[in-house]
Amino acid sequence: MKTIEVNTYTAQELKEHNPEAFEKAFERYKESQYSFGLNWGDEMFESLKALVELGGYKLKDYSLGDSSCRGNHITISERDCDDLSGRRAFAWLENNILAKLRDKNGELDAGKLTGYCFDHNLVEHLQESIKDGNSVKESLESLVDPYVKQVDAEWEDQLSEERFIDESDANEIQFLEDGRKI
Repeated sequence: MKTIEVNTYTAQELKEHNPEAFEKAFERYKESQYSFGLNWGDEMFESLKALVELGGYKLKDYSLGDSSCRGNHITISERDCDDLSGRRAFAWLENNILAKLRDKNGELDAGKLTGYCFDHNLVEHLQESIKDGNSVKESLESLVDPYVKQVDAEWEDQLSEERFIDESDANEIQFLEDGRKI
């Protein structure tokens, strides 16, 4: 039997020692991430769906992705309160959504929705949309905007060089000099 010694590198060491090989390894990592999918995609969708349903609506149809996707939208069921705006929309929001998310002290705890941090973004957007004069239905359907923005941010983070290096280190992944993972 013959023993062969090879040098192995962490992702950071590979970046410093052989930047071209690092780029190859990083590209393979990004391809694998697209195959795997968005890490928090299911949780983000569940937050959106839970907020719509908390208001007594049903999500009838949707097309959601990142900002490069055309036609991102949600379609919700119809209700008598669809066209409420101004003070009446604020009253509807408080009675049908915010009151259910308040703690014992009356403080808003958007995390009670699903427990995922994105809950806060969605509730805040809904409040702002109604404050801007949009109707209840328009405000709920506009939740697509923060959703798409968050998808973009999540993909940017998931495909970042920093994430690649951190995940490689956390999982003790080693690379050969040519960038192949061991």
